[in-house]
Amino acid sequence: MKRPNPFLYVTLGFLLKVFAIIKGQRIIKKIQIKGPAITLSNHTSFYDFIYTTATLYPKRVSYLAASKMFFETGTGFFLRLARAIPKSLMQADPVATLSAFRILKKKGIVSIFPEGQISPSGKTIYIAYSIAKFIKRAHVDVYIVRHFGPGLVNPPWTKKTFSGKIETEKYLLLKKEDIETMDLDHIYDVVCQHLHISQGQFAQDKGYRYRLRPINNLENVIYQCPQCLHEGLVAKQYALICPSCHHELHYDVHGLINQEPLDVHFDRQAERVQHMIDQNPSFELSATTRLQSFRHEKLIDVGRGVMTLNHKGYVYQGTVDGKMTTLTFAIDSTPTLPSDIGRNIQIYEGYQIYQFEMDEPWKPTKFVHAGEYLYQIKQKS
Repeated sequence: MKRPNPFLYVTLGFLLKVFAIIKGQRIIKKIQIKGPAITLSNHTSFYDFIYTTATLYPKRVSYLAASKMFFETGTGFFLRLARAIPKSLMQADPVATLSAFRILKKKGIVSIFPEGQISPSGKTIYIAYSIAKFIKRAHVDVYIVRHFGPGLVNPPWTKKTFSGKIETEKYLLLKKEDIETMDLDHIYDVVCQHLHISQGQFAQDKGYRYRLRPINNLENVIYQCPQCLHEGLVAKQYALICPSCHHELHYDVHGLINQEPLDVHFDRQAERVQHMIDQNPSFELSATTRLQSFRHEKLIDVGRGVMTLNHKGYVYQGTVDGKMTTLTFAIDSTPTLPSDIGRNIQIYEGYQIYQFEMDEPWKPTKFVHAGEYLYQIKQKS
């Protein structure tokens, strides 16, 4: 595994730096970084790689990126160009770990987004405990590159840009000498504490304003009416409207919904699903779906059927490559459920991806709420 080409990186990195400034990024806390080092960043936008590159420029940085992204048109090209390290999500990946350590031995900088996926609500989501083990083994300085605002300028639920301010902090989190005396729990707690952020709370506290655009697809993040609990809201311009009781949730220039951060509404919605599970030992959630998986290094449709989730696990019943098949996935092997908003959930197993493209676009979010809570229950039992 090689570090990014220095000549190519200087040119492209400079262009990304200019692009980030135009997008509204300002670095409000700076420190010089010297490799070998690890940088940790929060993840609320598809543009976070750009903002991190701009923050670290002119230092070259090697990214750990989800292996799925290497098979996407456009994204895969740039990741290979940047010599990013493919990482299988939600499971141990010794090959990726070894590649990262090789970069560090060459006094390089490895950038990691410990959440492993973009937060749909703008608040930091589950961070895998494995990051503490990685830091302990790496024995290098660890820095925070934390972004405030990307999830408001380019929310993960839309391709539109809500122009406004982005602030980035870059600071030393852990010296390698300190890491030697820290146990894994302490390292993990420090990482979680310093990566935590609520984009909505940030905008509310600062009073920053963001250009208002139509909020189509936000109804697949906040899908449930808080008044009558109807599932399946409708987006109309800057509001989510319940077709059952006509209650309205208004999105404003601060990225707030009815004057509260989006993650507050998201968490309440999750709590209602959790209450439903607690009250019903026979809880079950189903969705008709297309199944996508890798074939010849391409992510394609390979079947169609029904995905069901209950206390026992995930079960897909349908076709796979033209044959009727049943696929089962354990709850305790899926601590967090990656999802493309309004489209799918993803389960990773044995270096293979099973991507379930659901017919009802709000269903993936409900699966995320239910699956992650069932995992928590499983861990306590």
